[in-house]
Amino acid sequence: MGWIEGLNASVDYIEEHLDGDIDIARAASFASCTEGQFRRMFSYLAGMGLAEYVRKRRLSCAALDLSRGERVLDVAVRYGYSSPTAFNRAFQEAFGVSPSEARCPGASLLVFPRCTFALTVTGAEPLSWRVVPQPGMRLVGITAFCGGAQGNPLVQMSSSGREGLRNLWESASQDGVIEQLIALTDGSEPQGILGVNVCKDDGQSYQIAVASSREAPAWADEIHVPSGLWAVFDCTGPCSTATAEHYRRVYSEWLPSSGYGLSGDVSIEVYPQGDFSSTSYRSEIWMPISKRSGA
Repeated sequence: MGWIEGLNASVDYIEEHLDGDIDIARAASFASCTEGQFRRMFSYLAGMGLAEYVRKRRLSCAALDLSRGERVLDVAVRYGYSSPTAFNRAFQEAFGVSPSEARCPGASLLVFPRCTFALTVTGAEPLSWRVVPQPGMRLVGITAFCGGAQGNPLVQMSSSGREGLRNLWESASQDGVIEQLIALTDGSEPQGILGVNVCKDDGQSYQIAVASSREAPAWADEIHVPSGLWAVFDCTGPCSTATAEHYRRVYSEWLPSSGYGLSGDVSIEVYPQGDFSSTSYRSEIWMPISKRSGA
């Protein structure tokens, strides 16, 4: 099964279980990835978190059932709502009418369709990338927790997430944290100040860090990344927009056709010194990969 076909099989599984329990790990298995990887890929490709997608699809299916005259209580229970009050509130927010009104003949409802993934070939500039075998890494820095395992998009995908990252970086700079991290560098790769995304099954975190073998200060957190192959992508443009755009292109353009799959729950952004807001600023994204079977 190809990568795009696997993603669509994952969506098929989700669609078949909208009226019951959805095992996200099971859905991810169709795409040959972990739950954390699947949530992350979905957020980039669909433009929303997995939990938001499931919520919208369940409410849309509920709207269709109500339009066929089914009882409000039966529909609410079917799609996981513990009370008619909670269902009424969610339905009203989604469609602007109550569930009872949706049962009336002629009620107008804009339902949210299921998503289908496809490989799209565009005329955009080609992605510059290379494969790098990398020994195990020890990353030292400060960590911000970015949300639980609710299918939230990677922080770069939302305006509030990007604002949170800007605040984290500004605080680290003003408090002297970045200067102290730079002092820990010892030539370990990747070199530079790093933005480290960790997207595991139980939540997401973002770390401002450096790769170093030196003793870490008491206030610092450590992440140990195993050895393996990494795809390194060159990014050009201001960090505020270029990083998220390159992530999107990696997931939507490169992964479907490269013959590689993701092999870990960590990605690393490498930021050399320079003007982060410049249109010519150059940074890198490191993604852990493995050769897909049959590729």
